[in-house]
Amino acid sequence: MNDLINNFNRKELSGRDARLWQEWKELDTLCDKRKAVSSNPREPSISYIIRKKNVMGLPVEYEIWYRVKSIVNVEDTPIPRKPIFGYLHKMSIVLPNNYPSADGNPIFTFRTDIWHPNIRSSGSFKGHVCLTIKEMGVLASLKDLVLRVERYLKYQLYHAQNTYPYPEDQNVAEWVREEGEPNGWTRFGQNDASTPDDDDKPIPTAPTPQDAPPQNTTKKSLTI
Repeated sequence: MNDLINNFNRKELSGRDARLWQEWKELDTLCDKRKAVSSNPREPSISYIIRKKNVMGLPVEYEIWYRVKSIVNVEDTPIPRKPIFGYLHKMSIVLPNNYPSADGNPIFTFRTDIWHPNIRSSGSFKGHVCLTIKEMGVLASLKDLVLRVERYLKYQLYHAQNTYPYPEDQNVAEWVREEGEPNGWTRFGQNDASTPDDDDKPIPTAPTPQDAPPQNTTKKSLTI
């Protein structure tokens, strides 16, 4: 565990600062576990950098590095367009001043290209992650949300149907329904096992994206 975390006296922290410390500790423990099981400890599947701290020295902005196979774009060819894969993805987490509260949700934004129906792929809000979780700053920990996004990257979790809560990126969602699923291109990460002891807990949602379709999905049964 990061020695800086242990420099704080948990009993002297309260309110927001206590939550920030707890989030830091849990996220650090998760990354330590991933480092321990990695074939290359310098490149764990999840790691973090602190980008900003508050006056108490507690993190209020992170950069998360995911080292997993994920779709970052599609080929510029006639339909069907094959996916282009990447293996390093960087996401920022900003904790607003009113975090944690019902209207103080953390802001998740990818700084590298991602092609997923619940992540904006272009425009002024490029990289914005929609987690479809009500009051997630209150009901979910950062560690659980970071793990949830990992499932997004592996396409183990997504919502591509044009129904509530609606995809964050309609263009990507259409590709998933019309090209990705029929050709089996969204099933690349469904069989990946989670690292022991860091499975994400159930999180109340509004509702959640559905699990990806089963192996025998055909174009006639594209429902999620």
